[in-house]
Amino acid sequence: MSNFAQTLCTRLDQLKSARSNYESHWTECYKFGAPERQQCFSSSVIDNSKTQQSQRADLYDSTAADAVQVLVSMIMNGVTPSNAIWFKAQPDGIDDLSVLTEGERWLEDVCQFMWRNIHAANFDSESFETVTDIVTAGWGVLYTDIDRETGGGYVFESWHIGNCFIGSTRSDGMIDTIYREHEMTAEAMINTYGEKNCHFSVINTAKNQPDTKYKLLHVIQPRKSKGAGQINKDMPFASYHIDLSNKHQLKESGYHEFPCAVPRLRRLPNSVYGNGQMTLALADAKTLNELMKQTLHSAELQIGGMWIAQDDGVLNPYTVRIGPRKVISANSVDSMKRLDDGTNFQIADYLITNLQGGIRKKLMADQLPPIGTQQMTATEIHTRVELIRQMLGPMYGRLQSEYLKSILDRCFGLALRSGVLGQPPQELWGRNLSFKFVSPLARSQRMEEVMATEQYVASVGAMAQVDKTILDNIDFDAVAVLVGTGRGVPQTIMRTADEVQELRKARQKAQEEQAAAQQQAAMQQTIAEKGADAMAKGIGSQLSSEVVQ
Repeated sequence: MSNFAQTLCTRLDQLKSARSNYESHWTECYKFGAPERQQCFSSSVIDNSKTQQSQRADLYDSTAADAVQVLVSMIMNGVTPSNAIWFKAQPDGIDDLSVLTEGERWLEDVCQFMWRNIHAANFDSESFETVTDIVTAGWGVLYTDIDRETGGGYVFESWHIGNCFIGSTRSDGMIDTIYREHEMTAEAMINTYGEKNCHFSVINTAKNQPDTKYKLLHVIQPRKSKGAGQINKDMPFASYHIDLSNKHQLKESGYHEFPCAVPRLRRLPNSVYGNGQMTLALADAKTLNELMKQTLHSAELQIGGMWIAQDDGVLNPYTVRIGPRKVISANSVDSMKRLDDGTNFQIADYLITNLQGGIRKKLMADQLPPIGTQQMTATEIHTRVELIRQMLGPMYGRLQSEYLKSILDRCFGLALRSGVLGQPPQELWGRNLSFKFVSPLARSQRMEEVMATEQYVASVGAMAQVDKTILDNIDFDAVAVLVGTGRGVPQTIMRTADEVQELRKARQKAQEEQAAAQQQAAMQQTIAEKGADAMAKGIGSQLSSEVVQ
């Protein structure tokens, strides 16, 4: 047993205790909002499958689960669409109104490379699971690295939050510490960490029972003392692999960036954890589930009926069984009668409809009607989608800072260190880069500025019919860049400021040369005409003199 491993295990117990206050609430959110992705929050790696099956059996209505999937899909399509680039990189201190430079062109190519490789990997499937965790529980964990086995390409892994315990050492509360429990067989431990790094009990078990599972702990946290940053043990973030059963350290390595994106939808007070959108709909989901359960029981009673029977010497109420094509012997037809159960399904239907509508509204799944229910024009659909994006705006801000930027910083660092991006232009040397987002959701938040600019230009253009000098108030170069950037136009089709100046100088030079040529031709024509006139006058004078003679 190593003292350092024991220290990490003690810290794990402290993190488990801090998280235990919220686990029951998250469990209920998963039960009603994402039953297929229920997490085990019992501080145990092994999930109790029988418990999960019984919880699914108690679920009588799936409105909340369906609404969660709709909301997750809207977030994915609005934030990280796979059919269009949703981010760009710019040097710090440069805003969207800046002129385009060669360095920004290089960054455009870098972003295109990153976007293609991100979506060529398993990002879309793993991110969908992470966003499901974010909407349901309020936080998720997405691990980003390169494929160590094939030697290239990104690889993403959505970690089950039931096995993860997070912390922060920063003043802004950003997550930079994670403790993750997981399991590995004895044989896999030998193959992964090497026989010399494993505990002797694991080595002995691997010989006789190789499929025996051990609990492992993976710790990623900031390193207190950093070296040059090129050796694993000197990198800014330390990585430790611990055998929990034997309190034995298996491996130590490091990361240049924090490899896990840990977004929170809504931060809980005095906590590093969060709550999701499912929290708002949980009360309605629980009420609806109980109401649906009672309604089904009432429906069964209504179908089968409730009966009264008299023991008349022939009919025995304790042994009689009601069913199709059965004959019941009785002294009289009055010996057995069906009673009115008094069920009113209209009230139940009214309550169920209202609760289902409330759940879909709280989870924003009622903004677009189901396909085929009604005809909508393209303008109506666009308006509905814009409303959805405005509603998602507040939560998008936290997703942008804690989720998307963490992923892009990690992917950029991996690509740059691998050498696939090439040498950056000299103008970018020594400058910090930041990522800005041009996803449909981000563009929708800037469309008001674009529309205001277009309306302003149109209004000024109308006034210019009276006084053309009023157009001097508008910088049309800035208008072109703002509108193009706001609408998500690729920078590859937009000329840089230097190219625009060269084009204008070339055009002006061509116009000056053309004007000079025209002026010279006009002068030559004038000289020729004057010469012809003079010649004509000379010939006329000569003819006159000859006639006189």
